Amino acid sequence: MRKEYVMLVVTTFIWGSGHPIIKLILTDLTPIQISMLSSALGAFAVAIGLIVTKQVRNLAQLRGRGLSFALVSGTIMFFLYPMLSFSALQRIPASANSILVATSTIFVALLSPVFLKERMDSKGTAAVVLSFVGVVLVVLSTGGQSTDLSSLNVFGCSLSLLGAIASASYAIIGRRLMSAYDALSVTLVGSLLGAILLTVVVAATSGFNQLAHVSSLNYALMAYWGIFSGLAYVMFYYCLKRLEATKASSFIYLSPLFAVTLSIAILGEKMAVLFLAGMALVLVGIWGAQRSKSLSSAMS
Repeated sequence: MRKEYVMLVVTTFIWGSGHPIIKLILTDLTPIQISMLSSALGAFAVAIGLIVTKQVRNLAQLRGRGLSFALVSGTIMFFLYPMLSFSALQRIPASANSILVATSTIFVALLSPVFLKERMDSKGTAAVVLSFVGVVLVVLSTGGQSTDLSSLNVFGCSLSLLGAIASASYAIIGRRLMSAYDALSVTLVGSLLGAILLTVVVAATSGFNQLAHVSSLNYALMAYWGIFSGLAYVMFYYCLKRLEATKASSFIYLSPLFAVTLSIAILGEKMAVLFLAGMALVLVGIWGAQRSKSLSSAMS
């Protein structure tokens, strides 16, 4: 087995583990505080990756229009996305959040014809429809039993889907940005900007006093998530340079599977039949969309 495949499995495991882990950390910190620490620690990990791979000099290439796009994409992915996703985790199960966030791939397929002038083929259209049927089932399952929707948290599900749209927007902007500039340099600039913006928001809202009262376990979990999620970007882009984009991106659908499995093991979440059916439809839709003509172009 190629080492790149192993690295991609590890990468998707790290990203998938974030959902149950952040759910645990939310007992001590707010979504904005976690977002700030996540972006800051992730930037640190990416910076180390640039140094180790001797690509620091590539930062000098980011200037003018490239730097502007990097800052915009950073605001979307490392400022808006974590706030939306982590706020959703306060309201809905980690397993549901992982599936809804995974629909970012589907939103890429929907946005590509508009922003990249790429037509969606029949396979892509069918995959989008199938996936959104699955989304409806996943959303309905957040109410607990499939026959009792009294606790359905529409706001939490909406935040999660908005996070998916933010992630898709980042992918759309990055389509040309990553092809013209070093991906790790773009990620470093974006995550640093995200950390700075989130620090300002934390200072203006909840403040920093709460950080002194976090349990040792949650500090360790936060360190794991922040550092390893950053290293996951380093591994993903390393593999992306050595594999076809479609092959590398095909591993992404493993992330929600890891998230659901870990949510059951760590959080004791129960899987209703409605949720499992929805998850299956979403993942099949993502799998089909990744093989459609339009999405393959957007992710390459």
